[in-house]
Amino acid sequence: MTTTTATDAGATATYSRALGLEICDRTAVGGAPRTLRRSPLNVLQRDLRAWLDGDPEFAALFGLACAAGVTPLRYNLTRAADFCGRIAAGAPMSEACGAEGMPSLATVQWWTQRRPEFAAMLAAALDAQSRRLADEVTAISDAASPETLQISRMRIAARQWLAVRLARQTPEVPGRAVADAEGWPPGLVVEAAEF
Repeated sequence: MTTTTATDAGATATYSRALGLEICDRTAVGGAPRTLRRSPLNVLQRDLRAWLDGDPEFAALFGLACAAGVTPLRYNLTRAADFCGRIAAGAPMSEACGAEGMPSLATVQWWTQRRPEFAAMLAAALDAQSRRLADEVTAISDAASPETLQISRMRIAARQWLAVRLARQTPEVPGRAVADAEGWPPGLVVEAAEF
């Protein structure tokens, strides 16, 4: 990020990454940008606009923080673990985000950006969900008969598609391989056989 300075009636505000993250953190929990002037940060709207125009990384983070701030929810480890438990149990992201007391999708994205422990928990939960899908594929293929072949193929294809999608949306955690070159989760091997 670059350092940008804005001046207003003799007062000068200098942008730094730490200041930008503090602004985004306040916004993500429901703080309105117009209240930054009255806060200890003492940031003018004009300064904020100049920084948003001058720094694309800050603008992207601020946009995500604003989206998370629409339904503000403070981060705590218990809530994060409960959310990730729902995902690991097989709940779709939209269902888990829609449950009472759970974060919105924008808040999940914000937490993933700002909380490495949450990103690791979410990655593990999505991995568990994709392994559960692999188990379902095995069960469906084992139960298939010549009469149910077409519907079994369709059910397997849907779960394969979902497993690939889960692998692609899993947050990157240092030292963890998310998917191979074809986009499949590591260790997921699917073979189709004709009856």
